[in-house]
Amino acid sequence: MNMLTGQEGRNTLRLPKYDRPVFDYVIIIIGYLFMPLGLVLALVRFAGSHFKNYRKPANISLLYHVFVGGFMQMMVFVIYMVTSAPIDTVTLITILILFTVLLLLPAAGFASSAAKARFKFSQLAQAYVQLVNAGGIRYLGNLSEQTGQSESDVRRDLLYLQSHGVLSADLVISEGRTAAAPQELYQEGLSSLPGSSSGQGQPVPQPAAAPAPAPTQLPKSVRCPGCGAQNTVSPGQSKNCDYCGTTIAYS
Repeated sequence: MNMLTGQEGRNTLRLPKYDRPVFDYVIIIIGYLFMPLGLVLALVRFAGSHFKNYRKPANISLLYHVFVGGFMQMMVFVIYMVTSAPIDTVTLITILILFTVLLLLPAAGFASSAAKARFKFSQLAQAYVQLVNAGGIRYLGNLSEQTGQSESDVRRDLLYLQSHGVLSADLVISEGRTAAAPQELYQEGLSSLPGSSSGQGQPVPQPAAAPAPAPTQLPKSVRCPGCGAQNTVSPGQSKNCDYCGTTIAYS
């Protein structure tokens, strides 16, 4: 049985490389024996189950096997042609290149796509495990929001993971969503909200204090630098001494 090992939050996810029912093996065998029929069956399988996340890697892999099977069948045909009648080298090379382009190149593309789909589902399954086990989320709506999958996809994925022992068979996931999801899963969103707990303890900006008005200046008595007599001078102005005519500045 495929299980999760190690400490919680650091688990190594172990899922089948390709989870194939008997029908998949039948398609593969037919694909290697009679490629056109195998291709039709693979496309039927593709159309009927590719909406399931966990089926995508296996479905793409079916197309890979069918095209490889077709190439092998063509090679048998080429060998028969060579042994039954003389064939020039140029024609033989042309036939090999043609079959390579039509069959082997698409097969290589399907193999790469299947590996990417398998990795993508492995990452998605790991996210489910973290959200359910470590995060404590028990609602389809919240899991859908966190993973970007539809609720129907989430439901199918969780049932698949439960069937393989990745998640507990006793796990109960409720429909809908709740606003009381674990805080750590929404920490980034909460930190941007006014009054959130992540913002407590931070200083609140205070409005700047208005500058104090400048003190009112009054006329004052200034000693004349020429004769020493006292003269009254108004603020920001200067005057001539009443006694000797010397200019006196307000200072």
